[in-house]
Amino acid sequence: MGMNDEPELFASEPAPKRRSRARRAPAAEQEPEPSTTSEAVATLEDLRRAGERFVREQPLLAVTLAAGLGYLIGRLRR
Repeated sequence: MGMNDEPELFASEPAPKRRSRARRAPAAEQEPEPSTTSEAVATLEDLRRAGERFVREQPLLAVTLAAGLGYLIGRLRR
């Protein structure tokens, strides 16, 4: 009585893929380009917006990175 006795276990069509739980964010609005000529300079507000967006889109990764960074800083201070 091998596993070959149950043909439904070996379906020829692939299993359906699972849907992601993450909801798609609405399309981001186009922000006006700053009038400065240097593109390498980011303002504090730009960095804050990027950080908030990262935490909203990937909260588990953000918390994991924060905890890991806190652990490393604690180990380095000893």
